Amino acid sequence: MNKLRTWICAVAVFVVFGAAALAYEPIETRRPNLDVIRVAHRGAAKFAPENTIPAIQKALELGMNYIELDVRYTTDGIPVLMHDDTVNRTTTGSGPINRMSLAEVKKLRAVFGMSRDSSSDVEVPTLEEALIAMGPGVGAYIDQKETPQPILLELLKKYDKYPHLTVIVGGGQFTTDFVKLDPLAPAMPGIGSVEDIQPTLEKFPNARAFNTSAAIITNELVDAAHARGIMVFTNTLGWDDRDTAMKKAIFAGVDAIQTDHPDILVSTVKKFKAKAESMKNQ
Repeated sequence: MNKLRTWICAVAVFVVFGAAALAYEPIETRRPNLDVIRVAHRGAAKFAPENTIPAIQKALELGMNYIELDVRYTTDGIPVLMHDDTVNRTTTGSGPINRMSLAEVKKLRAVFGMSRDSSSDVEVPTLEEALIAMGPGVGAYIDQKETPQPILLELLKKYDKYPHLTVIVGGGQFTTDFVKLDPLAPAMPGIGSVEDIQPTLEKFPNARAFNTSAAIITNELVDAAHARGIMVFTNTLGWDDRDTAMKKAIFAGVDAIQTDHPDILVSTVKKFKAKAESMKNQ
């Protein structure tokens, strides 16, 4: 996790593009990166209902370093974990979650798998419950599904996740809105190529990481980000969520990989380390 420490260590403050920006020390790229940060998408959703405490616990059991959490808000302003704008797909209920109070959300039960099994009696957790379950030293990958509220920042700070163990993403305006809460926020805007880096930094001069897809990862992109002291988080989700894409990302020297298959990622990293150890002893 040395890269993570480098990432959060700002060495100077200066003015860029009319806004205060942090200057980070360049990150040394390691190829392959055998200490890649392992991110569980919605927890270990392959083994338990997504965005729930059991999914978080399983991800930690498997050895994941960060948990990706989808955040929305109830009518009484409480951040809860929910990917979709309705509760239809992932719970026993129906309707938009932003029209429900916390008390109403707590009556729902999470469903799991194609069978929509709800026999486990798993609740929809609040963000605070999720942060408590994660415990110390585990990173929070916050995917904002609605306009961020100050309570989000307050909770991340309360449980010692912010800013050193947090990355902030969100579609549309949501990442920009979070930066309004804290201009030095650990934002993680998305990029698709090396050419995107400069215009992205003009919009987010204090970006701490870039969010990328494994399909577009190249050594050049990783080097360009690291030269600016910015980490590269990559996703091997969907059709690309397999060991071949994970190996490609590790060989490119990315800092973190997000996956729906934490067991495969952990196994892939272990195989890399075993091979490296074997070669060292020859």
